[in-house]
Amino acid sequence: MASTALKNQHLISKIESSSGSDKVELIIDYVSKNFHYKTKDAIKYAEKGRALLSSVPNSDQSARLLSYFSRAYISYGDLAQAHVLALEAQGYAKRSGIKENELRVQLVLADIAIRQRKYDLANARLIDIIEQATNDKYERFLANAKRLLGRLYSKTQDYEAALGSYLQSLSLYRKLNKPVYIASSHQSLASIYRKMNLYEKVLFHQNRAIQISLTLDHPNQQAVFYSNMGTYLDEVGKFDRAIEMHLKSLSIKSQLGYKMGMIHSLNRLGSVYREAGDYENSEDVLKQAIALKAEVNRPDPNISTFLDLGRLYIETGQLVMAEDYLNKSIPLYHGSPWEDRLAEIHQALGQLYLKQNKPEKAIDAYMVAIKIAREHQRDALLMDCQLEVADIFKAQGEFQQALSYMQAYLALQNSWNEKNSQYRISALAIEFGVDEKEREIASLVQQNRIKDLEIDKQSVQQVMILIAMLFIFSFLSFTYFWRNKSKQLSVEQAALRQVSKVKDRLKHALWGSGDELWDWDLDTGLIVRDNRMHNLCLPCEQIGSDLNALESSVHPDDYADLHARFHCHLAGDSEFYEVSYRVKTKGGGWMWVLDRGKVTERSADGTPLRVSGTIKDISNIKASELALAELNATLEKRVEERTVSLKQSRDELAQILDELTSTQANLVEAQKMASLGRLVAGVSHELNTPLGTTVTASSILLKELYEFKAKLENSKLTLSDTNAFLEVSLSSIELIDSNTERAAQLIKRFKQASAQEYVGNETTIDLKASIEGITAFHGKGSGVVVEIDCPKNLQIQCDSQALAKILEDLYLNASLHGFEGKAGHILITVKLKDGHVNMLFADDGRGIKEQAVAHMFEPFYTTARHQGKVGLGLYMVFNLVTYVLQGSIRYLPGTHKGACFEITFPAVQQRT
Repeated sequence: MASTALKNQHLISKIESSSGSDKVELIIDYVSKNFHYKTKDAIKYAEKGRALLSSVPNSDQSARLLSYFSRAYISYGDLAQAHVLALEAQGYAKRSGIKENELRVQLVLADIAIRQRKYDLANARLIDIIEQATNDKYERFLANAKRLLGRLYSKTQDYEAALGSYLQSLSLYRKLNKPVYIASSHQSLASIYRKMNLYEKVLFHQNRAIQISLTLDHPNQQAVFYSNMGTYLDEVGKFDRAIEMHLKSLSIKSQLGYKMGMIHSLNRLGSVYREAGDYENSEDVLKQAIALKAEVNRPDPNISTFLDLGRLYIETGQLVMAEDYLNKSIPLYHGSPWEDRLAEIHQALGQLYLKQNKPEKAIDAYMVAIKIAREHQRDALLMDCQLEVADIFKAQGEFQQALSYMQAYLALQNSWNEKNSQYRISALAIEFGVDEKEREIASLVQQNRIKDLEIDKQSVQQVMILIAMLFIFSFLSFTYFWRNKSKQLSVEQAALRQVSKVKDRLKHALWGSGDELWDWDLDTGLIVRDNRMHNLCLPCEQIGSDLNALESSVHPDDYADLHARFHCHLAGDSEFYEVSYRVKTKGGGWMWVLDRGKVTERSADGTPLRVSGTIKDISNIKASELALAELNATLEKRVEERTVSLKQSRDELAQILDELTSTQANLVEAQKMASLGRLVAGVSHELNTPLGTTVTASSILLKELYEFKAKLENSKLTLSDTNAFLEVSLSSIELIDSNTERAAQLIKRFKQASAQEYVGNETTIDLKASIEGITAFHGKGSGVVVEIDCPKNLQIQCDSQALAKILEDLYLNASLHGFEGKAGHILITVKLKDGHVNMLFADDGRGIKEQAVAHMFEPFYTTARHQGKVGLGLYMVFNLVTYVLQGSIRYLPGTHKGACFEITFPAVQQRT
């Protein structure tokens, strides 16, 4: 580790001390070695090299620098910039005329296409690279292309093809003697075996990668390999070893200063600590990951921290924090290469809602998880979700739904087991094929060498004398015979070794699957069993040529089915036979097994001579099926009981509904009387003031008139008395006149507030133009800005006078109460749907207090009575919308900053 850091420091010193093309060459060397683990430094030096090349152009150096520069941006997570740089590098590569430059940049472009999920483009590029590298013998690029092709196949879930490509790249790297790449190939093989659920091979290849890496001075690679080994050990439940691996990886990354890698290791450590039950350490390292992310501040592929914290807090009972972190993690995964993990988040949310006793929300979350898992073919996760949903429905008493999800789970489990068995067989076949290919290549090389030797011998023979030719011919004949014999022995030994390898692989495959393999020679009556289930009482070795020997071992209820299907297949009526039955165990019980077999050899007349097959333990599956059958049997009875219960509940609810209807009628009558009382009180209160003032002024005028008359009759009237009488008379008359006018206006407004007194007519209007005209008239010079969002040329038929009055009162209400006479903003939004106009009238004023919302549409209710307001504005608006426009109006609190009203009324749309 120290030597790597010293080499980097030495290289940086040489860069700083050099100049010209030598400096560019050193920069290319630095960027090629550090683009992944010291990404920011690599980008910084690549920019310097690019600036140098702008003054001293060199197509070869530009092509190489820009290729590695593009890889640095791939590591940084900026694929758009990486693609721009790669295309620029491609131009320089073509101008340089160097095939290696073109192949290098083609590999970069293929890598970018895979990351951008442009799989067809990536496949086309890689096929082109493989053809060029094969023809021109650029084996290093061929190996890289094969490994990249394996990653492409892995992304498209063609795991068998991916395995073949990875094995081919490993073979090429071994031939080239590239230990670093050999180790990486083992790492790639571990990753693909993981997707095929072959964990014995996963651990073998990952351990091989680590062992090779330890012989090299390559700490960056060691850190990654330790981290991946920790992940694999975690998945097989070896938590202590997993923690040990992650701590080793974290230690190396810390010494290297590789912060992005440290974040990843902290995330994985937190997850393993949680699974091991060490919640304190789990929370500590995950919080360290969050702090380190904030410090790094760059595009972050390690986005699992919030998900891991959410799972941790679910297990520790901190449900509010758990829900917060899970919801935070959802937008991080949308659009990412790991979008399939959204299924894990929604599964965790379902578990959280269950703990909160919210089964309906839990089921909704599980439905989302199941949908995503099915789309991304996450079969293991899908099975977990189906099983958990079945448990929820069962707990809720919805047995039919529980049965449906349990059946889906069992079907997927069977498919899963078959797929894993197929993967195991495919892996053996692919490995064998690759080994066979290597042997063919080695054989061809050996043959070429033999031919060269024969040519050499022929040239020597031409100069030998005639007598020696007979001796040499005899010697060569003997040599040829000896070589052929040796070669034949070598071939036989190789074939025996290959057979031994295949047997070992088959043995491991059977051991991994738990299946028993049997081979029955019907001619001799001998049966051979491999990977035998020792707890079964099945006969072995000499059993004869029929099924009679098995009758005592098979359950009496199942033997007839076994016998019928077996003999039906022997007669050639089916391609293979498959039957499940119970077999007696040595403990005296019965075990369910699945027996699959096929005739593998027949005589010339079609008589079966040999049958082979497998026996699989399906006890757990059958137990689940029996449980489901029992559940299904009792389901009808439970449904009947529930039907009776629901009928009783229905009768009780009907009685309660009758009582509520009666109570509601009484409440409506009471509310009518209360509204009438408030109306009378409001009218009395509003008319009392002007009429009282009129009466008072009339009384004063009458009194003054009598006094004036008395003074006139007694001849005591003076000029000053006359003037005083005139002033009082004028004042009183003005009061009487103004207050009677006010009373008349109030009565007029009362009549306007009544929908029965309103007289209007329907006309066709341009809705947007009408709104603009009404608001412009009232908003002139007021400082109120009105924004109207309404479709142009929207012609409707409605009562235009009523609509104008509604908008006028809402505008004045916002101006006087919301803005208090100051500047403000009003937004009027209009939409037409299903023959109805939906209008939102919103302002950004001070809004309406909560206690006033319940009374705002009542007559004479106002919060500004001290300003002379009557409280009929919104009451009139309500009446006009409801009874004239035949619509509805409601107040929407909290929708906008100020007040917001929604008005809906029917309107006949006119075609423009």
